[in-house]
Amino acid sequence: MAAAVILAGGRSLRSGPLHKACRKIPGDDPRSWVDRQVDRLRDAGFAPVTVVTGYRPRRMHHCLHRRVSYRHHFKASCGPFSTLQRALQGLRGPLLLVQTDTVLPSLFDLHRLRRVMQNKLVAAASLVNIHGRGGHPLILSASWVRQLSGLSWWSKDARLDEQLRLLPSGRYIRLTGRKHYSFSDLNTQREWHSAHIRARRLP
Repeated sequence: MAAAVILAGGRSLRSGPLHKACRKIPGDDPRSWVDRQVDRLRDAGFAPVTVVTGYRPRRMHHCLHRRVSYRHHFKASCGPFSTLQRALQGLRGPLLLVQTDTVLPSLFDLHRLRRVMQNKLVAAASLVNIHGRGGHPLILSASWVRQLSGLSWWSKDARLDEQLRLLPSGRYIRLTGRKHYSFSDLNTQREWHSAHIRARRLP
């Protein structure tokens, strides 16, 4: 069984007092954005689902109405990689990483990611668009989770994108999808509404 982690450790300053993952789209059902993420992950067979918080965690607790595991990173000021390592502690892969501004793909594509991990030579796999851009959600093998956990968070290559770049050919698989799954600016109600329209087109 593959686990899933939703990374919500950032400040989310531009979204105001309400965390970006807590937004509800006008005309949508009562679920918050993060509720939708948890539901999709569970429908795809990922368990357990863990939410990792950093700054102002109560905002996330207030808007998440699903039973999940919580982890709080008390040293979020040490940077995103240290928050990632907090997320990896005690979890055994394969492990799916999801950012709060990621529109999750179809169940079919999530199952594709899980199947890739059956190849023991693969360390990581992600979904990208037809232009090769994107990279989330990202699934990690159990062995690579242990390797990332052992890195020093203060080292110059303590970045997830840098670690992916260092992987030998064939160990990082990028699956091409027809849709754009993540959006860089999800801070205002208008931006969330636009993303929701695009997300509804996913099966």
